[in-house]
Amino acid sequence: MESLSYAASLIATVLGLIEPFGKKMKTILMLNFLGNVLVGISYLLISGYSGAAICFTACIQVLINYTYDARGKKLPKWLIALEAVVFMVINAVTFAHWYDILALLAAMLFVLSVSQSNAKHYRVLYMSNSFTWIAYDLLAGAYGNLFTHAVLFIATMSAILIRDIKSKKTDQTAP
Repeated sequence: MESLSYAASLIATVLGLIEPFGKKMKTILMLNFLGNVLVGISYLLISGYSGAAICFTACIQVLINYTYDARGKKLPKWLIALEAVVFMVINAVTFAHWYDILALLAAMLFVLSVSQSNAKHYRVLYMSNSFTWIAYDLLAGAYGNLFTHAVLFIATMSAILIRDIKSKKTDQTAP
């Protein structure tokens, strides 16, 4: 089962390398959905039930947010609050180890990140989300997902530098 967990994490890593460079939130959300499915499966295969439950719930949230984004509508604040409450309930139900609180923190950062309509703001919050999952993965012994989240952290940081900081400087120097 552990080798299947690593395989799912590896595929999620490849998708995660593409995700932060997306210009449109629709593209980012679809890649995020697929990555969450794979990371959730990976956690499930190593009995990381809290992480798996949060990832699978994140898939539902991403689909809802994708629907709003595809219609060009902003997410209502009540829906964002509901998504946060759902993650809290799931974490309470699956809570088994003290470090599962990190899965909840990552989930809250995720709620904030995918509710953004601006890809730049998404990337900053998603980088924080990846960092929190890195800590969870270390403590949970989820080494396949640790690799995935470390790569996602670096890729997101790179995307921020390339897409958001350098492009802003280029835009300011253009005539």
